[in-house]
Amino acid sequence: MKGLLLVLLCLLHQGLMYDHPDEVVWQNRNADIPYIANPDGTPYVISHRGACGQMPDHSSAAYATAYYDGTHFDEPDLQVTKDGVLFIMHNTCMKETTNIEKLHQFDDRRTDVKFSTNETELHCEDDYLVNDFTWQELIDAGLKVRNRFKTRSHYYDDLYPPMRLEDAIELMLDLNEKAPVKDRKFKTGLYIETKAVRFYKDERNVDIAQILYDTLEKYDLHTVEKATEKLPIFIESFEQDSLLYFKSKTDLPTVQLMTDSFEYDLDWISSYSNGVGPKHTFMFNYDGEEFNLDKPSRFIQQCHALDMRVHPWVFQDDILVYSEDAIDEAKIWETKGVDGYFTEFPHSTLNTLRYSEANRRKRLQSE
Repeated sequence: MKGLLLVLLCLLHQGLMYDHPDEVVWQNRNADIPYIANPDGTPYVISHRGACGQMPDHSSAAYATAYYDGTHFDEPDLQVTKDGVLFIMHNTCMKETTNIEKLHQFDDRRTDVKFSTNETELHCEDDYLVNDFTWQELIDAGLKVRNRFKTRSHYYDDLYPPMRLEDAIELMLDLNEKAPVKDRKFKTGLYIETKAVRFYKDERNVDIAQILYDTLEKYDLHTVEKATEKLPIFIESFEQDSLLYFKSKTDLPTVQLMTDSFEYDLDWISSYSNGVGPKHTFMFNYDGEEFNLDKPSRFIQQCHALDMRVHPWVFQDDILVYSEDAIDEAKIWETKGVDGYFTEFPHSTLNTLRYSEANRRKRLQSE
């Protein structure tokens, strides 16, 4: 009955702000997910596009670097190729983070695409749409990934091919088996984002959420019990259709991503989501809260009251907003009460959290 209700709500909904049940339809859902929070008591470190502050975005090197840094989750973004392969890339078009412009056999594939909904927006201008290519033709042509920021190292650009979701799953399974992180209570997992869900469905007749579920089922990762044993999984999206679909299929934890361009109903979100991934600004000026750097966030407190975890995005050592020092800024986020960091520099974020935890323990011992 719960699954049917969620499917009906998914079909009926028209936007972010719409009617919802008087009571949330799914209570106490986090109690049965062993990895919903870090057992160590510190926030999760979620490597945004892998350790992309150091390595090319979404490269196997970025994921492996984050793993050896000690990250709790690597975060793949999913696009879909013409032949239905889940292609790990943040953007729906490829110029920003690949060498596609060097592959002149594809010059005639340049395109302009604009697509928007009330939840997300897609704009590719004079670019190369992932879904206009098959996976194999891109690999055979020598497509490689690169870092998106000019101010970051480009030493490793154009060395690594893109990954499929299958490649990331197999990489993480292999790393967890052959190089397990010492004293870790749960294995390092994947925090998977479905991108451009409505675009693929409406314009390309492709259901990215269904392909993702089928892929997880193929690897026996489609339930919390199986994921806990092999490879912890979170499913995230800006688009509610995708999350509602997963809640009709599985008990894997879902996370509603949030921008500061829309208004959100937290009660409604709590009916289908285990947590939220807000832009960091939600922590500082939510619901008329006076801006401050040293008090818990009212937004996070409201989410916690609804039994939702909060994983803001994105922490960047080289693009600071609230401090002139990355350590201080990480501590500000921690003070706000975050349950996890989306970070592009997992090594330094982890070290800051470890230092904070060590200081807390010293204080407790001295009291």
